[in-house]
Amino acid sequence: MSGDEDTHNSVSGGRQQGGVTQAHTVNNLWVDLSKAAPSKPGTWLLVLEVLGLVLAALYWPGGPLSQYSVFGLLCTAALVTAGFSVVIGRPDPSRGAAQSAEAEPVDAAQQQDREKKGNRRKRVARVTFPVLSLLFSLAGLLAFQDVADTGEVPIEILIDGAQPLNGPRPAPLTLEVPAPEEPREKLRLSLTTVDSEPSTGTCVHKSTATVTAVTAGITPHEYEVAAEETVDFDLGGNKGELQFTFTLRTEANCSMRLAKATGTLHN
Repeated sequence: MSGDEDTHNSVSGGRQQGGVTQAHTVNNLWVDLSKAAPSKPGTWLLVLEVLGLVLAALYWPGGPLSQYSVFGLLCTAALVTAGFSVVIGRPDPSRGAAQSAEAEPVDAAQQQDREKKGNRRKRVARVTFPVLSLLFSLAGLLAFQDVADTGEVPIEILIDGAQPLNGPRPAPLTLEVPAPEEPREKLRLSLTTVDSEPSTGTCVHKSTATVTAVTAGITPHEYEVAAEETVDFDLGGNKGELQFTFTLRTEANCSMRLAKATGTLHN
């Protein structure tokens, strides 16, 4: 009778030990997979975000850098969160070393419960950071597209006419704005008039000018401007070539020159 009991206990113990071994194997496999897999989304996000920045640099619309501040902040946030995703997704070698150093085996249920509690926060972070990085990337793309569609764009102003401008009634100059590749609703025009012969004394404070829109539909029709001034025109839907005249008024003994004319398209 005792022999049968010993045989029964031996078989039961073997089954129990085999079940514990199988549970250890399955749990360790799950832990290894959960450590290895999450690093891939962060790595791919980093690669795609860097590629997106390269494309943005190639198709940069131009204009003042201040209008790209939101885009820059969103890109930085996207790269940082993707970097955190990569770091968190890496396996932790110190953990495996600590487990192998334990002298006594731990019950499978207790070990599984410990693993779940220890990894729950890390798994949440592994999901949260890639999602945040993706959201920041999409928001950055929208911010860049908004600047590309509505942001300020510098444009060339061509000055046509004889200079210097001498006396009280010189011939007007023509300011030509080529048809822009990226049309906008308004044109900011900056003009600078200087002395043609500075050695003979200055006439800047004695000189004024009138800038008149030749192209139909532009408002206001004209501006009275000082020697250095910036004016804003509403283009009235014009998307082609624009033309203005610049008429200077100065004293008879003054010789002036329109030294600079710069334009900025904006909405």
